[in-house]
Amino acid sequence: MPEDEPKVDLSLSLEEADALHAAIEERLETGQEIPELERAYRLLGWRILAARGGSGLTARMAALAREVGGLEEYEAARDRELGPIIQGLESGENRDP
Repeated sequence: MPEDEPKVDLSLSLEEADALHAAIEERLETGQEIPELERAYRLLGWRILAARGGSGLTARMAALAREVGGLEEYEAARDRELGPIIQGLESGENRDP
């Protein structure tokens, strides 16, 4: 988004944000590709995580969500952080025989 483009700030309770996120997810599960709705879903999920916090790995992801300046920056940081974990989980040693 260009810096000089007007922005809309929206304030929702965590409960309202969760409900909206779930409603968007339900709509996206119909199989229709709606890029604007998919982006809104990812954006809302990022901000919910930043607001919620947690423990362990969730706490680390929440801290990343709070530290970054945008959705794409968060997704890149998340992928860097989770990449080695996911690779480890997907390795042959961790698969059922």
